[in-house]
Amino acid sequence: MQTIGKETLYFENGPDNKPTHRVQPGETVEIVTQINHGPWIDRLPEAEQKLWREKLYGGNPSSGCIWVEGAKPGDLLAVEIGAIELDPMGYTQFGGWNAAMPGWMEIGHHFKIVEIRDGLIHWSEKLKLPARPMLGYVGVAPQRERYHNGWAGSWGGNMDAQEVTTGTTLFLKVKCEGALLHVGDMHAIQGDGEICGAGGIEASGRVKIACRVVSPAPKEMTWPRFEDATHIGVIAQARPAEDAFRAALTDLLRWLEASHGLSKGEAYLLLGQVLEARVSAYVNPTFSYVAKIAKKYL
Repeated sequence: MQTIGKETLYFENGPDNKPTHRVQPGETVEIVTQINHGPWIDRLPEAEQKLWREKLYGGNPSSGCIWVEGAKPGDLLAVEIGAIELDPMGYTQFGGWNAAMPGWMEIGHHFKIVEIRDGLIHWSEKLKLPARPMLGYVGVAPQRERYHNGWAGSWGGNMDAQEVTTGTTLFLKVKCEGALLHVGDMHAIQGDGEICGAGGIEASGRVKIACRVVSPAPKEMTWPRFEDATHIGVIAQARPAEDAFRAALTDLLRWLEASHGLSKGEAYLLLGQVLEARVSAYVNPTFSYVAKIAKKYL
């Protein structure tokens, strides 16, 4: 099995990123992810601190740039997410203000470095949180633009959705030859909104993925889609948050009409009863909204 390491880290995503690895459709690969720049660096020897600060000059590093053989613009890339293995250290941090919390609340700067062991996040002597690992960043390259890895869009990217985890297939519309898949920003756990800004519990580790190429992508699809054992859903990005919600809802409605035998009106009435929706990230350049429906209703 091919291992994709963190020798080359990308902090921006664009069509001119040089591929570091090539994979075949259906091939299972293991990706080693890099934890974000954070207060853990201050605990290193001084010489190592300088090296890491220089190396981690941006946020949400992706481990290389993956060329998927046969993927071309207009195709659908299905990214099947397998087992995630977390490294034993993580952290979270709040700078004092962000889109979720204004500075006048005077919370101030805070951080916490935690041990991750035996499937638990050791928050304190009394409190242990069950780890729920996920990938904050999974995206193909945009067709023309170049974005730092804080952004998300129709290409995927920094969606910070908890659904992007083991057992999920994420569907992304291919924009460039080879897809140019970028993966990173692993979290050990994350609450809705990602309100701290730095996480969730920012972490590093290993994840197994496999990619399939479907040609062509559904013509009615705009935003990333996902499917897991219980749900199908859409992750849309916009500002303000209500625009992200409408975008996710619209794409989910189109999916139900095109692929699940429901008229648009019937699908909308059904979603009015069983839709599950929320903001998964409220601190990025665009807000991420998840809209999903349980498969038992389809």
